[in-house]
Formats: sequence, structure tokens, C-alpha cells
Amino acid sequence: MHEAWIRMGCFLTGYNYSILRNCSEVAKKTVKRYTAAMIILSILWGLIGYSFAKRYLHVSSIYSLFATILFVIIIIQVERQIIMQTHKNNYLQVFRGLIAVMMALIGSIIIDQIIFKDDIDLEKEQFINDKIENIYPKRAAIRQRQIDELKAQFVNKDSQRTALNNNIQRNPLINITTVQSNPVPVTTSKADSLGRVQTQTSYVIKPTTLNTQTPNPNILLIAPLDSQIKSIQRMIIAQGDSLANLRNSIEVSLKSKTGFIDELNIMFGLLSKSVPALIVYCIWFLLLLGLELFVVMNKRHERPTDYDVMISHQMETHIKKLKILAGAG
Repeated sequence: MHEAWIRMGCFLTGYNYSILRNCSEVAKKTVKRYTAAMIILSILWGLIGYSFAKRYLHVSSIYSLFATILFVIIIIQVERQIIMQTHKNNYLQVFRGLIAVMMALIGSIIIDQIIFKDDIDLEKEQFINDKIENIYPKRAAIRQRQIDELKAQFVNKDSQRTALNNNIQRNPLINITTVQSNPVPVTTSKADSLGRVQTQTSYVIKPTTLNTQTPNPNILLIAPLDSQIKSIQRMIIAQGDSLANLRNSIEVSLKSKTGFIDELNIMFGLLSKSVPALIVYCIWFLLLLGLELFVVMNKRHERPTDYDVMISHQMETHIKKLKILAGAG
């Protein structure tokens, strides 16, 4: 069990187990100390990653677990930047300190949003009501304008139908006069110079007038006009229902979308009004900041162990070999 813990610590911190197993207990305790700190940070940031993905990205539990793994991997890699330093680098440690402050700030915000979830939900009710009062009049005006336009179309179509219907009632049948030109033979007789009578036939165009009655063609316009009127009526009813349910629709839409920024504003409002909430937030911030800076401060002030000496000795030996090979070449 002891060796398994050491192996896991080497995996997390980047230490070489083959070298560490031959080192003193001091070096092994150093690895255990770093391992404990990284496990605590991994658990906290895994919880933060899962909660953030579940609540604000609205993903399933499987994808939330992926987010947890991603957060843990990032934390481990960031901590390794400090732990695996072979020489002290003040700039890197200062930069890591700045990252620690930002991570503690973000982590404490997300954790407090989880802790104060019920209080945030209560504040969110008023927040949503304020948003509804801001959104509803604008959307209601748009719906009402659409209804008014549809009603105007309905009145126009109904007037057209009434006019057509009156015309049909006055003139159910339309008289159509057709003029046809038919050639009519005309025979003329004429005596020639010898006294003989000659007959000559010629054709004269004679117009013929035909009067017929046909149903009023406006009758064919009634059916499509009725269809348009019914369609407009359905749209008016649909828009009316939409307007009647608009407030509930907006409320459902706002409640179904949990916005990170919205809840952040609500939480800051809660912190500004509640001293106990502010104290809890500060406690979490300082706790996370302390955990984040633990590895940095530990690395900054620790004395080199025999593991560090062996690593340095290996490097110096390799450098000497390379110089010898370079001189021989």
C-alpha cells in the first residue's frame, strides 16, 4: 500500500519512481505532501467543474464527468509547473501566484453559487419578474400590431366578399351578345346585249347577333376568398392565444435558462446585502487561495532533498559526457 501511494504520487507530481525508491524517507515524504495537496485541489476543482458544466452548460451527467476530468487534468498540469522546477524561478512563482488568486476567485464564486443556490433562486424570482416586466410590453406590442394587421386584412377580404356577393345577387346571370358575320348568297339577273338573261350569284356578309346567358364569373372568386378569410381568422386566433399566454411563455423561457452572468449579478447583490454571505464567500476564497499557494510556498522555501541532488548529479554527469564526446569529435 505504501509503495502504491508513492507510485501514484510520482504519477501526479512527475517524480521518477525509479530514482525516488532509492532515496531517503525525506524525499518520499515530500512527494506524499505534494500528492496530498494535489488530491485536495483535484477534488475541489473536479466538483467545481462538474457543477459548472451541469448547471450552466446544461449538459448530461456524462459530459459533466468529462468536464470534471478536464478540470482535474488542468490543475495537475499547472501544479506540475512548480513541483518539477529544478531551479528556483521567481518569475514563474509570481506568475503562478497570480494564477492562484484568479483560480481562487473563480472557484469561490462557483462554490458560493452552489452553497447559496436556494437563496439565489429566491432572488432570481424577483430578477425574473423584473425582466418579464421589461420584456413583456415590447413583445406584447409586436403581437398586438400583428393582430391589428391581420384584422385589417380580414376586413378588406370580407368587404371584397360582400361586394362580390351583392354583385352576384343583382346579376346571377350575365347576358353575352355575340355578333357573327355569315356570307349570304345574293342572285342577280341581267340581260345582255342579245337579250339573253344571265344569272349571277354573289355573297354578301350579313351580321348575325346572338344573345346568350352565362353564370356570373364572380361566383368562381367566392371560394378562394372564403379560404383566405378562414386562414386569416385562424391566424388571428393563434396570435390572440399567443398574446394571452405571452407572459407565461416568457417566464418559462427565462426559468429554463440558467445564465452564469445573471446568477453572478444576483450573487453579488446577495453578498452586498448580507454580511454572513460575504463572510462565507471570503472564507472560501481564502481557503482556495491558501490551497493554491500551498504548493508554491512549499516549493519556494523547501530545502533540496537527496532526490533533487541525484537529479542534479545526473544532469552534471550527462553534461560532462557530452563535453568529452564533443572533445573527442
